[in-house]
Amino acid sequence: MYEHYLIVYCLGTFIIDEKKRLLIVKKSPNEAIDAGLWVVPGGKVKQDEHVIDALKREVKEEVGLSVISYQWIGEDVFKVGDKFFHAAHFLCKVKSTKKIVLEKNLLEYRWITKSEVYNFEIPKNIKKEIMRVFEKHL
Repeated sequence: MYEHYLIVYCLGTFIIDEKKRLLIVKKSPNEAIDAGLWVVPGGKVKQDEHVIDALKREVKEEVGLSVISYQWIGEDVFKVGDKFFHAAHFLCKVKSTKKIVLEKNLLEYRWITKSEVYNFEIPKNIKKEIMRVFEKHL
């Protein structure tokens, strides 16, 4: 007999500015996942949506920036409640980092360096990927 699981496809974007800092955003305490924590911009891939279209859409919706290039850097699978999440991770360059406009469920943003990562409440799996990005790609 087979067990059935709900698998949610999602993505995380690792946006770097010209000073080699990474963009993180703070989620509202009312969010279902990672409430009140700092994360990288990202979200769910809609049904029948190409992952790159989702990447561009999520970055535009969450922080108001336009992706000009991207590089796949890895994947992660994790479970929240009865759902499994399969997240693709992308290193992204954006047209401009000057004007960030946050989506209403995000409270604030920061550009951080590697040495600042541990100053923020970031979920363990995301923190691990952030450190990997700093070590391998910057």
